[in-house]
Amino acid sequence: MATEKKAKVRMPTAAHDEKRLEIIMHCANLFEKVGYYGMTMQMLADEAALGKPTLYHYFSSKEDILFEMHQLHIDAMIAALDAVPEKCSEPGEVLTRACAATLREIAEHPGYVRAFMEHYGDLEGEHREQMRDRRQHYFDRICGVVKGGMSSGKFRVSDPTIATLAFLGMCNWSYKWYAPKADEITPERMAKLLCQVFLEGLNSPASTKDGTPHEMKRGHFPPALDISRT
Repeated sequence: MATEKKAKVRMPTAAHDEKRLEIIMHCANLFEKVGYYGMTMQMLADEAALGKPTLYHYFSSKEDILFEMHQLHIDAMIAALDAVPEKCSEPGEVLTRACAATLREIAEHPGYVRAFMEHYGDLEGEHREQMRDRRQHYFDRICGVVKGGMSSGKFRVSDPTIATLAFLGMCNWSYKWYAPKADEITPERMAKLLCQVFLEGLNSPASTKDGTPHEMKRGHFPPALDISRT
């Protein structure tokens, strides 16, 4: 009986993926130093201690690396929502967890979070389309949480889209200032502080325009933030 030829087995990709991630981190450092437009592939090869041909084995262009940075960040955001326990029915808690996930990425990976926030417009073609779809997917999920809070009577707001834009604006803009504070205030603690303002507003429970006291339960928007009244 003839000996059967063994099929070639593809080598594990763990080492390859790990090297790609290492290159992305070097690239993020360069973005912080010289900016996206100032960085060249030769600079990245030098930073990562690689020959340029070797670098091109892992990434074909600077935009490919930028796209992977976007993927890493949005993966983390979506994974945080996926990790929310099913028994967690409080929409305010879900939003706080989502905020903490954003802050955690800012604390741990400020370089590629900055690339995500500032250089979406530099993605082209299929890269841009894929990321637009994934961003919309994340937006829709957060908007779904807001709508759930409205349906249950926990949130008082007339436009869930505007509320979602306000929430994401608060979380995303944190990349401008949070990273240096991360050692002082953990992402979880900072998320609670930010979401307390977002969910409860700035008015004290006893303050209204006409001076009449009102009860403001935790997780409700105060009348001053009720869009239907404006």
